[in-house]
Formats: sequence, structure tokens, C-alpha cells
Amino acid sequence: MSANIFLLRKIRQIFFFARNRLSARQFMMLSCIVIGVLSALAGIVLKFIVHTIGVWVNHYASTYEQFYLFAFFPLIGITLTVIYIKFGLKGIFKRGSAEISYAIVRKSAKIPSNQTYSHMITSALTVGFGGSVGLESPMVTTGSAIGSNYGNYFHLPYKDRTVLVACGAAAGIAAAFNAPIAGVLFTLEVLLADATIGLFIPIIIAAATGALLSKIILAEDVILSFSLQQPFNYHNLPFYIILGVLAGFVSLYYARIIEWTEKFFGARKNNRSKLIIGGLTLAGLLMLFPSLFGEGYESIKMLANLKPLEVANGSVLYNYLHNDFTLLIFISALVFIKVVAVGLTLGSGGNGGNFGPSLFVGAYLGFAFARLVNLTGLAQIPETNFTLVAMAGILSGVFYAPLCAIFLIAEITGGYELIIPLMIVSALGLTVAKYFEPLYGG
Repeated sequence: MSANIFLLRKIRQIFFFARNRLSARQFMMLSCIVIGVLSALAGIVLKFIVHTIGVWVNHYASTYEQFYLFAFFPLIGITLTVIYIKFGLKGIFKRGSAEISYAIVRKSAKIPSNQTYSHMITSALTVGFGGSVGLESPMVTTGSAIGSNYGNYFHLPYKDRTVLVACGAAAGIAAAFNAPIAGVLFTLEVLLADATIGLFIPIIIAAATGALLSKIILAEDVILSFSLQQPFNYHNLPFYIILGVLAGFVSLYYARIIEWTEKFFGARKNNRSKLIIGGLTLAGLLMLFPSLFGEGYESIKMLANLKPLEVANGSVLYNYLHNDFTLLIFISALVFIKVVAVGLTLGSGGNGGNFGPSLFVGAYLGFAFARLVNLTGLAQIPETNFTLVAMAGILSGVFYAPLCAIFLIAEITGGYELIIPLMIVSALGLTVAKYFEPLYGG
């Protein structure tokens, strides 16, 4: 214990020495790297824990008889989350990237210090035990809180604190996907819509640091990554246009279901009734659709690798899905049921975000659409490409962040072969969603 205290004191002395000896700009550049490292490490630890649990569940629950006990795990995780928030955080807990924007605008970029760890704990409990939400929003909040409290500790002015908050958020996204450009663009589109060009360099440094650590530490199977099987074919352009419009309407559905579940659970003041309603309903859905367990990224990889039947492993419906059309109905249903599962997880008291689920919904939409076109004989289109491109369409329509969506998919596929359909589908998804819901933005 004394050794740890001694080490912390030495680190503190080094940073205050640097603060006094370096120019303000030089210290900010150093701070961006430090925030990138700390935010990335926090995200990497969270990602590793949840991924390890997911691998364990997949190993021991390949059939319905093995899986049905795991279906009740989310209820346990959400219950532990609710208990921690009530007793550990005294009931004070804010969710979502909107809270970060609010802190920047209304609270001088000051975020409570407990958010440097509270989102990690609650999301690990929720998603680790199978709650059907994503880790990216908690990672963003954790990184932003680290940046804010670092700035407070060194008495940095409001402008510098804001930069460090943005750096933490960018590093979180960059580490989650090994996608530094997407991390930068997410921050600029979602958190700092009126950012100036001067903010780019610090955010880029932090995002690059986060992505580098992710690449060094995390195994490839932990990160969502793909290799393209077929190049873009311009003859498929009409189908990409249709997919973009569909993505916009599915994004609207996503927004309205989340809004409805918030109202439904918000009207119930008793936490116990929320847990019972949400947890048991989610358990029932998991018995039918096991890929709802946790983030669901493994099932996205199964679709991209053209192994759709594997997403039904552990389902009570598995024996009825060996026909192409029944399997298509199963996958199509997940486009809509995933959103309900997200609402149930959050409404009953769990913590997580919509970033990962929007990618899940997009992947299932794209695969179902391409498989329908192929089965009906209208054309033969690449199912993997449509699976990937639709992810960008839903992400763009839900978060109003088309550039982040485009470059995220480009980065996780290792190139820009699909850049044209990504731009088309993201733009159409955003246009449709914004036309009907101009004030909604994830």
C-alpha cells in the first residue's frame, strides 16, 4: 500500500514539474497522450471482461438446454447494477452522451469524479451478465470524465478542460474499434458540433493513442473487424439506395421504441417492478433469440461470414430454422426485437449505450435484405457487403453522425472499397430519419 502511495506521489510530482516547465501548448499535447492512454486502458479492461464472459457463455451454451439458465443472467446483472447505483452512488447516476454535451455547455466541462469508474462498473455488470446494450457509450463517458477530472486536478481553464473531455471520448471509441478516425469524427459530430479546427490536433493525438493501445493489447477476435469478400459493384447501386431508405425508417423505429420504453418504465416508480418486468421479459426473448445476449458482436461476425444459422444456436426455435425462408424470418425479426431488448435492459435499470445495438440492427437489416433479394431471384448481391454497409446506415440514422458511421465501417473493414455505398446508405438513412424526427439524435 505504501509503495502505491509513494508511486502516485512521484507521478504527481512529475506532472506538476512538467506543468511548470513546459509551455501551455506543450503541456496540452502531453495531456492529450495521457488522457488517450488512461481512457483506452479503461475501455480495454471493460471490453476484455465482457468479451471473456461472452466467450464462456458461447462455449457452455450451444444448445437450448444449456442456454436457458444463461437467459436469466441479465436479470442478475441489472439487479446488481441497480443495487450499486442505489447504495454505492446514492441514487445519483446520469447516462448517455447527451450528459457530456450538457456538462460541456452548462457545467464548464466539469464531470463528477465518480463517473471515472461508475460507468465501467455498471456497464460491466449489465453487459457482462448479458444485458442487450453496448459498451461504447459507457466507454465514452468514462474517457470524458477522466479528461474532465484531469483538467480540474491541474486547474486548467474551461477551454482546455473541454478539449480533454473530447480527447477522452475520442480515445474511448478509437480503442473500442481500433478506429481512430471514427473516434475523432464521433466526438466532433456528437459532442462538439460547433468545434473549431484548432481542436482537431489534440483529439487526433488522443484517438491515435487509444487505437494504438487497443491494437497492442486486445486480441483481434475481441475487436469488431472484417475482411471484404467482394469489391463494390456499381450494378448493385439501386439495391443500396433501397437499403438506405430502409435504414432511415428502421432508425426511426429504433428512436421511437427507445422513447416508448423510457416512458413505460419511467411511469413506474418501484425499482422492483421494473426489474421483474424488464428482466423476465428479456429472459423470455433470450430463449427465443440467444444472439440478444450482451453486445452481440459475435453474431454480427457470423452473418458477415455467411453463417446465419449459427446465430440461432441455443434457441428453442433452432430445429425449425433449417429452411431458408424460416431462417430469413428469424433474422428479420431480430432487427426489430433487438431494439425492444435494448429498451428493456435500460428501462429496468441497466447501463449501456445505443452505439453497439445500432450496429447490430444494421447488420441484421443488411443481411436480411440481401438474403431476401437473393432468394427471390431479383439479383445476386453480396450479402457480406450489404451487412456491413447497413451498419453505417443505422448508426448514421440513430446518432446523426454520418461521417463517423462511414469511416468506422471503412476502418473495421481495412480499407475504402465500400466507400461509395457507405456514403449513399449513410446519407439516405440520415435524410429519412431527420425528415421525420428532426430533433432526435441518438
